[in-house]
Amino acid sequence: MCSSFLRLKKIFVISHACFTAINRSVYRLFLQDGWDLELVVPEKLAFPSGTKKADPPEKGDPEIHFLDLIGTNPRSYYFQGLTSLLDKKKPAIIILDNDPVSMLATQLGKWAKKHKAWLFCISNENLPLDIRSGLDRRGIKALPAILFKRALLKRNKKLVDGVFTINRDGEKIFMDEGFMNVRRVPLGFDPTIFFPDPHARNAIRSKYKLTKVVIAYFGRLTREKGVHLLIQALKTLKSLDWQLMMDSFDTYATQYNQEISDLLFEAGILDRVVFIRPNHFEIAAYMNAADIVVVPSISVANWKEQYGRVAAEALACGKEVIASDSGALPELLGGHGFLFKEGNLPDLQELLASRLGTYQLSGRVAEDIAAYAVTNLSIHTQKALMEAAFV
Repeated sequence: MCSSFLRLKKIFVISHACFTAINRSVYRLFLQDGWDLELVVPEKLAFPSGTKKADPPEKGDPEIHFLDLIGTNPRSYYFQGLTSLLDKKKPAIIILDNDPVSMLATQLGKWAKKHKAWLFCISNENLPLDIRSGLDRRGIKALPAILFKRALLKRNKKLVDGVFTINRDGEKIFMDEGFMNVRRVPLGFDPTIFFPDPHARNAIRSKYKLTKVVIAYFGRLTREKGVHLLIQALKTLKSLDWQLMMDSFDTYATQYNQEISDLLFEAGILDRVVFIRPNHFEIAAYMNAADIVVVPSISVANWKEQYGRVAAEALACGKEVIASDSGALPELLGGHGFLFKEGNLPDLQELLASRLGTYQLSGRVAEDIAAYAVTNLSIHTQKALMEAAFV
């Protein structure tokens, strides 16, 4: 990069994810290291439960510009007033926390070329972008959308200066498609929040009367996340001592929620379930209270696990993680957990029975697990790998 860019060190990050304050941690590190960094985030977002406003700035956050996000599809949505803001601020580097195959990448890439700036995109893509693969997954009715995506890809390849991918599949996809400067980086966790914390563990276990081995599921209730498999597996293991900790949910919000509620009742394990409702900053305490964290993701036609943030955060807390071999989960665990064949109920049952039957996690093993996570998956590693692309 030329010296003028290095002198300015001015970065603009456009991020849907930074709507949530905890996802801004990596950019606080850039600020602390002398980069002039500002954020653009959606002012509000629509959720099934209603419209929510973005988290307000936290201590140490970069300057944040809250703009209206128009549209809901990441391929086509845009921020109102973004170009005017760029004209005013004139950043040297733009980081788009969105796929390079998007109309927003086109808009930003054109601006960057005109103003001799650099554009980097962060992508969670891990499914092939070619026409044949798209048709195999989605069918002929999806052909117009597939062709639109290919057109965006061809155009944006010339406008994007670098791509940060969060998994090996994405790294290969974008390299094969001819994008420049493709680098794999973790979706980093903040080690000041996620770490082995015996005091938090004891407090949560005391509050919820957790006295047995605690199996935990954290995350969304969607079929591809495989929660039904975990419940079906535990149904056969009632002879062992365990409790299940999972996020509380509205039974009637979706058909899948109703299915999970019915499964818990039919399995006869409701008396062993502890429902929790932690916010983003409290989740680490609940992870510490758990013993085994299960991530039972299942690949479907248009999705396979792109990363597995919960697995990384649980490892950082020194927890034993059992995960399916869907998508990026095996590379994320890096041998510091247990894998089962995705969607395979007997495999999960056998693995859970084995771990519950002999469960004992020493302090030393927990420290080794957490150290692996900090070294490979934290925001410090993410920041260092991103920064290397700029200098």
